[in-house]
Amino acid sequence: MREVIARDVIRLDRLITDISNLSRLEGEIVREKLTPVDIERLIDEIVSIYRDTRREHQANVTLKIETRGKPSVVMGREGPLGQIMRNLIENARSFSPADGEVRVTLDHKSRLNGPAIRIVVDDDGPGVPHDKLEKIFDRFYTDRPEGAKFGNNSGLGLSIVRQIAETHKGRVWAENRPGPQGGESVAGARFVVELPQAPFTV
Repeated sequence: MREVIARDVIRLDRLITDISNLSRLEGEIVREKLTPVDIERLIDEIVSIYRDTRREHQANVTLKIETRGKPSVVMGREGPLGQIMRNLIENARSFSPADGEVRVTLDHKSRLNGPAIRIVVDDDGPGVPHDKLEKIFDRFYTDRPEGAKFGNNSGLGLSIVRQIAETHKGRVWAENRPGPQGGESVAGARFVVELPQAPFTV
């Protein structure tokens, strides 16, 4: 009984924190001026923190830069952009098996409306039900696959990610990585964020 109460207290604390962060982010989005943000540097710092503070049996977080040396600058706000990465990594780790791996990849892509920075976060969890690939971005959505731990999630993390991405004129979506058996087998979930590259760095 005590364990159940303790878990509920942790979840409530996380919910209050996420609601507070959401309100703060909404305020920042309105009043803060856009500035150049080096996404490669920002992500490298965040991944390093997760790597240095990893506890026993937690999923390890790794980073791969596909186009190292090429400018990875967007016009935005560093605080909210960092929140995107923390939320996606926390989400991926919550679904990862013990001693698993969360892989973050940074790349550049060409889009019809101009070049973009693409950030991909992969995990080795159970994946996302096909009919929930959009719904998981709804506020307070917390449904999880059978057997997956609820964890300390408030149901706001992915909603915050989408809101921040869209206010930076970017987009985010979820998909499943196909398993080695092919067909409908799933190797894990993948979250993709695309942000327009700052024009003067192209």
